[in-house]
Amino acid sequence: MHDEDAPPGIDLLESMRSVGYSLEAALADLIDNSISASAHNIEIDLEPVEAAHVAIIDDGVGMGPERAFEALRLAGAVGERSQNDLGRFGLGLKTASLSQARALTVVTRQDGVETALRWDIDHVHKTGRWTLQRLSVDDATELFWVDRLRECESGTLVLWQNLDLLLGDAPDPGAHLRERVAPLVSALGLTFHRYLHGRAGGIHLRVNGNDVRPVDPFLSTNPATQASPTEYLRVGGDVVAVTAFTLPHVSKLTSAERQRPDLGERMRDAQGFYIYRNRRLISHGHWYGLTRSDDLSKQTRVQVDVPNTIDHLWHLDIKKSRAEPPASFKTELRRLLGPVIDKGRRVYRYRGRKEGPTELVHMWSKIRDRDVVRYEVNYEHPLVTATIAELDTSAAVRVSQLLRTVAWTFPFDDVYQEMASNVAVARSDADRESTIEDLRALRDSLGVRVDAESAFRMLMHAEPYAGIPDLRSMVLGVWRGDEHVERD
Repeated sequence: MHDEDAPPGIDLLESMRSVGYSLEAALADLIDNSISASAHNIEIDLEPVEAAHVAIIDDGVGMGPERAFEALRLAGAVGERSQNDLGRFGLGLKTASLSQARALTVVTRQDGVETALRWDIDHVHKTGRWTLQRLSVDDATELFWVDRLRECESGTLVLWQNLDLLLGDAPDPGAHLRERVAPLVSALGLTFHRYLHGRAGGIHLRVNGNDVRPVDPFLSTNPATQASPTEYLRVGGDVVAVTAFTLPHVSKLTSAERQRPDLGERMRDAQGFYIYRNRRLISHGHWYGLTRSDDLSKQTRVQVDVPNTIDHLWHLDIKKSRAEPPASFKTELRRLLGPVIDKGRRVYRYRGRKEGPTELVHMWSKIRDRDVVRYEVNYEHPLVTATIAELDTSAAVRVSQLLRTVAWTFPFDDVYQEMASNVAVARSDADRESTIEDLRALRDSLGVRVDAESAFRMLMHAEPYAGIPDLRSMVLGVWRGDEHVERD
């Protein structure tokens, strides 16, 4: 028995291109490399006219000739990773780039020394060998952004050309790339939002001249966001930090926040765990089977911070776009979820109910009948009681039938659809004059049976009067017959 070498065929290079990277995931992988290289400024260019290239340049520490060759070698040595390293398998630069383009060129500078290397799939097929091309200084001179790189002592330029898989059969390649800019900016703003804060250690990222702003999924700066205390769980010998956030009701979002799809029509799909590896978002929008996604839990998002020392337990894929928690950790997460989910659901439960020693009298009654919920007009509400009391029997019956019809025909499906899209439902606040007219009608229907103070006590805990600050003066004025009721 003896061993024989079995080198892979060159067709493996084509097969490697089908890993499943999106443009956003591929560029995020390259940004990881820039951050690991201590870059502070990173710029991306999607050539918008002829779609001739995609380029990314940074001002990181760059690579020397030997390190650059290992980085481009398909089975290059990974070596020891620091605790802050965002890399994983040492494959990202090659697989991410070649998943979009047939030619990958890397030009890097360190200590003023420039190295330029290229993978060209067509050249590999032509030679029949795994041939990595080394470019001379003259060869690299004509490349896009090389002049900018040469102005720096260190940094790296990655250039994709012949964008076959990225462009597909797009009839207008330039337009196709232009249309990708806005979604790319949004996706990168979410993935790297914890790096895009402008403080020491942060990064400045631009795409086609557009600054990438952080997209905080937890709205941590909104005063109405509720953050639970961080819990620290031990997994595989290391600590994982878990922080739950309950997002505000749509009525408490700013106008800018309401424009975000993940806070509007796609909010239901954005609930769940947000898994971070060294502060970089890896995966989100999943409950991993620990609970179900529904409209009442859509306010809940849970931040999970995982160190890179336990990658092997999280089934992290090559693209770094999916991570599956280990079974032991799921057990701990399940324990934490109950109170967190319930807090999120309270945001959308009957918002008119108030905590306090005296129960608020609502205009609508919520009635449960087995698994069915329905709403009816509350006949014990003071306005309803007073109105029906002054009617004769025939009129009272007709009014009661009308109120039941209003309840039966209430557009619940439409309201549900709008609320599921996180659209703010406007609440019509009665103006002062309308309120006074209602009080006069109530006074006339009650007659001498109820004095002003009793009327005030009756209304102070009833919708919609309970929230009126000068209700007492309004009631007293109306009962006195004042034509003009002054504010307190």
